[in-house]
Amino acid sequence: MNAGAKINRRGFLRRSLANAGIVTLGCAAPGPHLLRAAGRPKHDTILWKLDRPEPALPNSYFWTWDHSTNWVLDDPGLQHSGCYNKYFKQPEAFVEDYRRLSGFAAGLGIRGIVIWGFLRDSHGGVEAARRVAASAASQGVAILPGFGTTWYGGAYYEGNHRYNLDCFLRQHPDARMLDEKGQPQQFNGQFGACPAHPAYQDWLRESLHWLFREFAIGGLNLENGDMLVDYNPLTRARRKDWPADDPEPFYFQGLSYLQAFEAVRPELRRKLVACATYTGFGYGAQLAQNETMGPKPPAMLHLLPPGSVCQWTLTGMLLQEPLPLTCYLDEGAPAAAFVNPHWPRDLRPLCPRSVGFMHQGSQWHNNSRGQQVVSSIKEACLRAYRSGLEGVSIQGEMTARNIPNALNYLAFSHFTHWPQDSMLDFGRKTLGQVLGSEEHGQAYAEILSHWDAGTLTKDHKSQVAPDRHGFRVRASGSAGDTVDEYQRFRFWEWLQQMVEENRDRQYTSRFQL
Repeated sequence: MNAGAKINRRGFLRRSLANAGIVTLGCAAPGPHLLRAAGRPKHDTILWKLDRPEPALPNSYFWTWDHSTNWVLDDPGLQHSGCYNKYFKQPEAFVEDYRRLSGFAAGLGIRGIVIWGFLRDSHGGVEAARRVAASAASQGVAILPGFGTTWYGGAYYEGNHRYNLDCFLRQHPDARMLDEKGQPQQFNGQFGACPAHPAYQDWLRESLHWLFREFAIGGLNLENGDMLVDYNPLTRARRKDWPADDPEPFYFQGLSYLQAFEAVRPELRRKLVACATYTGFGYGAQLAQNETMGPKPPAMLHLLPPGSVCQWTLTGMLLQEPLPLTCYLDEGAPAAAFVNPHWPRDLRPLCPRSVGFMHQGSQWHNNSRGQQVVSSIKEACLRAYRSGLEGVSIQGEMTARNIPNALNYLAFSHFTHWPQDSMLDFGRKTLGQVLGSEEHGQAYAEILSHWDAGTLTKDHKSQVAPDRHGFRVRASGSAGDTVDEYQRFRFWEWLQQMVEENRDRQYTSRFQL
């Protein structure tokens, strides 16, 4: 341990990687080593270098699909939804999208990015993925590739590669997952794998070892194909050794995830490897995707090796009707945020390490991609912190050129560092750095909160005008003398448009960027 290392409230400390010269996170107890570096990215995209302490939720990250991560806006292959999509953009757009997102995340103090579709033939395969991972690591951001254990592609999501799941199953058709009739389970032209098949188990170990050996990654994001059940005789034979009252989808998850975690056990002390449970950690009458885990936790929680992380879905645990932002205006932990039958005040997950994932603000939640969801982000961070989670994740696919997205990202940055702060604290500490002063930041937070709550006063409506904040809107000219001034102007311009009930000028149609 370095003599000058400092330990924060969760036991994480700083030390350097001798082989890379990069400052990382470590811990005395099992925990992640997400990369962090001091260098600042080139000023060729939307960047803020915010002053940040050590985060209260240190294992927070952006979650993305490659095909719909759109930080480069002039490619004809842009898509904004879906999860079985082809990659239509130019191959170089993959590297550039994530170079920009990595630089943006670094400036916000967000230390990780999940990439589903990390490896595809159509955007450069191994070489492009190496460039993305190395570029992010150099900016202090850990790339966490999505890894489908029994569905969703394996290590190499799409292409002719030995660690692509479809390629493996073509070579080993007897290793396919089966339905109740004994037929291979198929969806959208893809098949799943039987986690009890010996050839699959060898392939899984090899592919996981290969990923950590070949790429400068900070961990993995494991999925297994949502709530699936395998009727392959090999999987059924293993069921007798598993707790009988564990629901079938949890048994199937546990069987595949346990093997994956065991394969990377040496990495778990210094990398963030998380598995998706596809449900919240609240209790209910029965297991329900994105909602409750049923009457008892999954049996795998007691079987996973030390250092394993469960990613719980917070989407259905959060308030169905988010609190108006005015509830958080002066108080960072209002009582109303805890009046929630889906997330009782004292509820905590029954596993040593957990993170949370929310769909709000994305294609997966009421088509809210591109919409401002600051209240849900604030609630998720507050409740996750009080419940002992290590981090929260939101989607980071859309460029911060869109002001609602920028507000979501800035709120995510703020409340993962200070989850118990108020909106006025957010305005002073974070928006103040973006808008030029604490006074302007607090004014923005107050007006935004009252606009969100529908409680605007005449004074609020007059104060929102950009010219009240030092901007001269010239006829047929620029609103400001520098790009930084213009970016500040755009925040006020957008909020003024919203207050005046004009159309959101970010879009010309519902088809979002």
